[in-house]
Amino acid sequence: MASPLQIILNDKDYHQVRDAGGGGPKKDFFADRDREFRTHKAALISQLSAIAQILESQTPTQGNIGYIKVILRREAWAKSHRPISALFKPSRISLVGGGDLGEMYFEADPQAVREVAQEISGAEEQTRHKLDKARNKMVPHPSPARSETGAIEKIELYGPRDRRSFSVEEAVAWLAQPMTGSAYQIELFDMPPPHSQLDAFGLNRQKLYSSFLRGLAANGDGLTVQRLSMREKAQPFISARLGRSPQPPTILLDSTAPPDHKRPSEIIPFDQSIERHRRLLNFLDHHPLVRHIDLPPVVVRNIDGTRASAQAAASEGRTRPADVSVPTRNSARTYPRMGVIDGGISPELSDWVIDRWDLLDSTDVDHAHGTFIGGLAVAGSMLNGSEICAEPDGIEIVDVAVYPNDQSTAAFSSYYPDGVTQFFDEIEYAIADAKARYGVRVFNMSLNIQHPAQPDRYSAFAARADQLAEANDAILFLSSGNTAPQDLRPEWPTDETQALVNLASARNDALLMPSESVRNIAVAALNPPNLSNCLAYAPARYSRRGPGLRAGVKPDLAHVGGSGSPQSPLGHGLFSILPDGSVTDGCGTSYAAPMVAKTAAVLEHSIEGTVSRETLIGLLLHHAQMPALLQSKALRGVARDLVGFGKPPSAAQILEGNDHQITLVFASRLRKDQQIAFNFAWPASLVGADGTCRGSARLTLVSTPPIDPRYGSEFVRINIDAALQQEDFDNQGKPRWKGRLDPVYLPGKAETPVVEAERIEHGLKWSPVKAFAKVIPSGIGKSSNWRLFVEYLTRSGEQVPESGVPFTAILTISDPSGEKPVFTDMRQSLQALGVRIEDIRTAARVATRI
Repeated sequence: MASPLQIILNDKDYHQVRDAGGGGPKKDFFADRDREFRTHKAALISQLSAIAQILESQTPTQGNIGYIKVILRREAWAKSHRPISALFKPSRISLVGGGDLGEMYFEADPQAVREVAQEISGAEEQTRHKLDKARNKMVPHPSPARSETGAIEKIELYGPRDRRSFSVEEAVAWLAQPMTGSAYQIELFDMPPPHSQLDAFGLNRQKLYSSFLRGLAANGDGLTVQRLSMREKAQPFISARLGRSPQPPTILLDSTAPPDHKRPSEIIPFDQSIERHRRLLNFLDHHPLVRHIDLPPVVVRNIDGTRASAQAAASEGRTRPADVSVPTRNSARTYPRMGVIDGGISPELSDWVIDRWDLLDSTDVDHAHGTFIGGLAVAGSMLNGSEICAEPDGIEIVDVAVYPNDQSTAAFSSYYPDGVTQFFDEIEYAIADAKARYGVRVFNMSLNIQHPAQPDRYSAFAARADQLAEANDAILFLSSGNTAPQDLRPEWPTDETQALVNLASARNDALLMPSESVRNIAVAALNPPNLSNCLAYAPARYSRRGPGLRAGVKPDLAHVGGSGSPQSPLGHGLFSILPDGSVTDGCGTSYAAPMVAKTAAVLEHSIEGTVSRETLIGLLLHHAQMPALLQSKALRGVARDLVGFGKPPSAAQILEGNDHQITLVFASRLRKDQQIAFNFAWPASLVGADGTCRGSARLTLVSTPPIDPRYGSEFVRINIDAALQQEDFDNQGKPRWKGRLDPVYLPGKAETPVVEAERIEHGLKWSPVKAFAKVIPSGIGKSSNWRLFVEYLTRSGEQVPESGVPFTAILTISDPSGEKPVFTDMRQSLQALGVRIEDIRTAARVATRI
């Protein structure tokens, strides 16, 4: 019997006042190692003294303001160990951002730097102890100054090596390509104010701003500098382009260009003078206001190969489809809807295209890529069978044709002279229009920035994709990217050791921007089934891998994208149509992404009302299955970087379970000073006579916390966490709650102590997505009382938004033996407790948030 997903309607009944946390005692990182501490202390004081001298030396021209980088030791990454109570306290010095995990950036002047050094010099040099009465033993008891001094590994002045990672020659060669827009993209620590407001600042800050503007203007005629619209709070970006023109320097930093600005009729020719670029970069390398200098990215399609249909033949139980007729849309019924952001979709699919965003001239349209994607969405099951394309054929499409034919390098720059930033502007207008007119919230974007995601830096383009999704209550399904032909990995072997060797020797296969996006879904590619030359559902040899940023899972999901080793007669083993309607085969992460997007669109269509982004994403991730050949202990450590949480099943399988399991959806918001405790009884059929509870449980949490790109790897500013806890008792018989699930990717068990670095890198602390699971075959604990517990933790100085942080927690409890009536047991006990639950597909009739 089908047992549909149940959503909890009275979620607000389980909100309660948040327990005040103490943050733990101060830690002495040099306990009983006093000689080493004295050496460390002297080194930090010396580093600060050198920084103060440099800041003073720049005072006459640039003012005495600079930026310093405080690098914490790995074991001091926890919030409670941050050196901001005694040393770098807000009243003394301003925290302005961060880089890699454990890196803090501060704005400083010589006086503040010397005050920090003075505080460090006063830290005691002998280990202090006190009696821990609970354990009846002496333990280290450092002062705040000693604890924070020990937490720091080193202190550096932010410098040229932090700002740029390319040579002048590389820059000129790259910028000379018209499709780049030919302008450097420069992230600043602070944006200079309009000249009329300069007198509102102190003398040193006036010098900082004025010296930056003068230094830019000194690069001579033809220079164009303008502010970029990144749409993220407090993330100042500018572009700088050197052109061959007699026009004096143009510096426009007061505002961004208006949304309806027109393309210029004539673009100033790019100046390829190496010496002139060297002069500009040398200035930017050394000015304190500059945080990072980037070369402009290029948008690319991820297409590995397509081939026209050959004569139908059979292989491994599959037949290559002959030419087929595209299904006809039935106007008497409704269909799922999705947007396809690409280069346009052929008229062969016009029956299913309900609207087109017609930006491109007919001479700049290339329908091949978008039509293959559209064909998979419309007729994937007919062409490939339900094993590969499990969703029923048919979907209404909004064709967002914004990517011009990439055979012409001039085409992109003619539409987007300001480069990728302007390209994202166009996408934003199209998404907003499709959402407003047709209610489309699921968009496939199999386009990437030709630059690998960085482990220590949340890119401006991922930030922009996240802003698009959040502003329009939509989800972008992004391809993780394909490797270059010369970087293809060998086909996945049957031998696990050889698989690890192949991964270790692979090069240039990191996922591409903006796949590190945290509001959207990045999709990797798997091999198709029933091909003789590759393993079914193994990671495709061309599919790029994560992790992207360190604190999270990327890619999120994986799906069949075609084999990277074509072989007759099935070729790549994934079939769609060409612009003329004929059948073709192809491969690429571009073609895996729409498979997952289609499932998301069918899910949304199957559930009445508006489904929250968190719930849609959560349903996909929660039910995803790791391919069988990646489930071994030897491969678990690399699996998440290859396929994320795995391959999602069909929408029908997600929405309907069986009698031996129950899936509960808890969609709510966590507000300031709140936590959520949802108490329930474990299914009676899984409880032993002695109170032990057996079974299997899986918990997935998806939240939308505030993000701030200025803080690098620590850009997520509020951590929403969840736990499935069982009632337990201490040695004195006092009740307490004990977490029973293990983070899916954290080595060890839930009760095993781990350091903060492991919680972040493997336990997904600070990630908006978390997953926990456990199989309990023999029973655990002595009580059938359990609870789902959700809480939050803020970064230092961060506040919970007034509207709260939206989240969805999805919990599945099941009988691994497939025998006990878990659904009936649990539903009856929940109703007896006054819990209001409904089938998620119809809950919108009585619920405000799903």
